[in-house]
Amino acid sequence: MTLRPHAKKLKPVYLKSVYLKNFRNYQDAEVHLSPNLNVFYGDNAQGKTNILEAIYLIATGRSFRTQRLNEIIRSGESFFFLEAEIVKDGVTQIVKISFDGQNRKLQLDANHYSTFHPLLGLLPAVLYTPYDIELISGSPTERRRFLNMHLVQSDPLYVHHLTRFWRAMKQRNCLLRAKASESLDCWENEMAHSAEYITKSRREMVDELQKPLLIQSKKLSGDKESHELNFHISQGKEYLKQLQKSRVREMELGLTLIGPHRDDLSLLIDGKPARLFASEGQKKTAIAALRMAEWQRLCKRITGPALMGIDDLGLHLDESRQKLLRSSLDELGQVFITTPHIFLNEGRHIQIQNGSIIS
Repeated sequence: MTLRPHAKKLKPVYLKSVYLKNFRNYQDAEVHLSPNLNVFYGDNAQGKTNILEAIYLIATGRSFRTQRLNEIIRSGESFFFLEAEIVKDGVTQIVKISFDGQNRKLQLDANHYSTFHPLLGLLPAVLYTPYDIELISGSPTERRRFLNMHLVQSDPLYVHHLTRFWRAMKQRNCLLRAKASESLDCWENEMAHSAEYITKSRREMVDELQKPLLIQSKKLSGDKESHELNFHISQGKEYLKQLQKSRVREMELGLTLIGPHRDDLSLLIDGKPARLFASEGQKKTAIAALRMAEWQRLCKRITGPALMGIDDLGLHLDESRQKLLRSSLDELGQVFITTPHIFLNEGRHIQIQNGSIIS
């Protein structure tokens, strides 16, 4: 089974180099990357995951480890700075990102921004980390973040509606707390309009993940397990009427109880909820299958290969399932892996030691 999303030739998009200044434990470092497999290796707590975090920040405008950018600034310094070379269709783009504790600055070639949002879609990426177990065992917030991060990288209209929904809901909640029911209509109309698009996009995403998820689950489990997703929608078909009907109760609470911000997702193994019935090994296999399926769908949506990052490969799967996953690496375009030890002859191997690039 091949993971190639299209038979036609895919557009070459890859990260050529990354320069880090005052980023986590990196004082001043630059790494040159292969357009295919890149393996960052070294002992624990040397900075392997920090490089992967920098790459993900360049790709999405956010960290996968923290929402507080202050935590990323090297101890004793006042800012961090990243510079990346991105090659698309043979053309190199320069991306510069900085944060000084208060202000975000982004430069895309000659264009300057005070937000990192324009990075979305520039370098679509899928990241597979030990934190992903939260997609099964964690809160619904983690699973909604999974849906959102996938969709915002390939659909600008989804970004628009997601932003619009949250802005309108924030205003509605303020009015609920103020008991100002006469001003709710316009915000509820806006919420209902954007909620329809958000829900439609999420449902479509889940539906399109089902087939590749099933294929990957059988491959990684040795044809022993079948995985599927269930999408749980908070609101009904007539969301606007639901909002209007729930005003009295929600005024008492001061918040909106139904809507896309309450959606959830569950992963099933052989028809049973993984959260309740799966072993830790089964959960890790399910997450690996889900991330591979996500990569496939993202590639189809952007009509090109997305980046794939795997943090600490050895923690995810047992040896036999690791081998099955490794067999697919050469089909994934540009890949970034962190690991304590070299395990493949292929690709570019980059040793990390105490915040320095050794090789």
